[in-house]
Amino acid sequence: MVARMNSLLTSLGVRLLVPLLVTVGLVLAAHAVVTFRAAEENFLALVGGEAQRASGLIRRATHDGMLLNRLDEVQVVIERLAEGQEVAAIRVYSRDGRVVLSSDPSEIGTQLSMDAAPCASCHAAGAWDEAPAMEAVEVALDGGQEVLRQLSVIENEAGCSVGACHAGDVGKHILGVLDVEMSMAPLQAAVDDSRLQLLRTTLLLMVVIAVVAAFIFRRFIRHPIARLQDGARRIASGDLSTRIEVKGRHELALLAADFNRMAEDLNRAQEAVDDWSHTLEEKVEQRTEELQRAQHQVLHMEKMASLGKLSATVAHELNNPLAGILTYARLVERELGEQPLEDDVREELGRYLGLVQQESTRCGSIVKNLLLFARRGGGDMSFVDLNEVVDRSLMLVRHHMEISGVTLQSQLLDQDPLVFGDGGELQQALVALFVNAVEAMKESGGELRILMKGDPVHVHIDVEDTGTGIPDDLLPNIFEPFFSTKQQESGVGLGLAVVYGIIHRHKGIIGVESEVGVGTTFHIVLPRDHRPRDVGPVSCERPTQDQEIS
Repeated sequence: MVARMNSLLTSLGVRLLVPLLVTVGLVLAAHAVVTFRAAEENFLALVGGEAQRASGLIRRATHDGMLLNRLDEVQVVIERLAEGQEVAAIRVYSRDGRVVLSSDPSEIGTQLSMDAAPCASCHAAGAWDEAPAMEAVEVALDGGQEVLRQLSVIENEAGCSVGACHAGDVGKHILGVLDVEMSMAPLQAAVDDSRLQLLRTTLLLMVVIAVVAAFIFRRFIRHPIARLQDGARRIASGDLSTRIEVKGRHELALLAADFNRMAEDLNRAQEAVDDWSHTLEEKVEQRTEELQRAQHQVLHMEKMASLGKLSATVAHELNNPLAGILTYARLVERELGEQPLEDDVREELGRYLGLVQQESTRCGSIVKNLLLFARRGGGDMSFVDLNEVVDRSLMLVRHHMEISGVTLQSQLLDQDPLVFGDGGELQQALVALFVNAVEAMKESGGELRILMKGDPVHVHIDVEDTGTGIPDDLLPNIFEPFFSTKQQESGVGLGLAVVYGIIHRHKGIIGVESEVGVGTTFHIVLPRDHRPRDVGPVSCERPTQDQEIS
């Protein structure tokens, strides 16, 4: 609560509103004082005018009675005129200060000194007869009551001089003084009411001005400033999408517009930084992935090179013993035919020797494939028609496809089917891929798709089947020698290793994509001419494992 009060007292609205209200209050108070004094003087002038009119009325009402010297009748008229609350007293003084007539009969005959208030107005000038005709209005106290006294001289007219009562006053200008006292109570009541009304009006006006000023400050100053403050706080917290809506063309609206432009610029800058950061992260991830792929490629190449050396060594070491075994088995079989043996023994020994020759021949084929996988230099190479190579390869496996219920869809090269290579080796590699694809679909049939596309530098060959697929954990090992995914003993796992060796010798790349239950696709990229020269970078259309195995 204290913190909120301190915040309120130190706010800009309060610091502007309080001095304004104080200034307005002082101005209204000064205006009220000036207005009240002017109203009081106006009221006093009005009462003085009323006193003059009352004095004139009294003089006219008593004029005839005075001329006829009927003082009793004049006394009655004066008493009757003084019955109202507005008239406090009516007196008529003689030249020597004696009360001749009075609204209070007890005052008749009372003698006043010349320095008394009613007499001093005229006698202070000097000689009585030489004083000009005059009237005087003053506020005085009569019996403790504040009254407005109207003094007017009674001139000696022609009609008065010939009267018996004023026969001795011939040559005198003034016969006496008429004293009319008006009560100040109604004036004071009116002044008090005016003062109270003015005070109420001033206070009400101050309240209205305060409310209007507070509303204006709240509407046009506090709210926009609060929006600016809240927007600045949100931007400081990181919300750069903040926008402040302040309508109008005043300074705070212009400040809000500048604030919004600043926030928009900051947001764009932040987006640029974020985009750059994301791009940098993507590039770092991409480079890291490329480095990992290159490292895996190097390791795989070293592994394959080691396997090639081992395969070549083993093949060379096994080739001569196998050839000797096969030769001596044939010699034993020939000699066996010349020996006198029983027929059943001869047949049994012939069967054993045939098995030795068969397995020796099979081992010789394995050694030949190992030498083909490990060989670094190829045979005679020339430009061959790749379309013809694919057609011959498909012709060799067509019967196998028909037996397995596999349909064929092929798309050969439209233009320039020539590539530099060994046609026999390329056919051997393609036949191995086709046979593997057909065997993957022989249980339920499927479709074998051969798609070929070319550009001025490379030829792309995709061999796709709809077979059983290869699990992801086996994909990195399928090109290794003696690795096979076949359940039956239908091979020794050298087919794909030989394919890899052939493609690699042609300076190409081979990769594989597979999904279990969907099928497998082998991607091959062959340079049109791989003789020593810069043929440009090689890339596959789709991300594959090509870079990992070449």
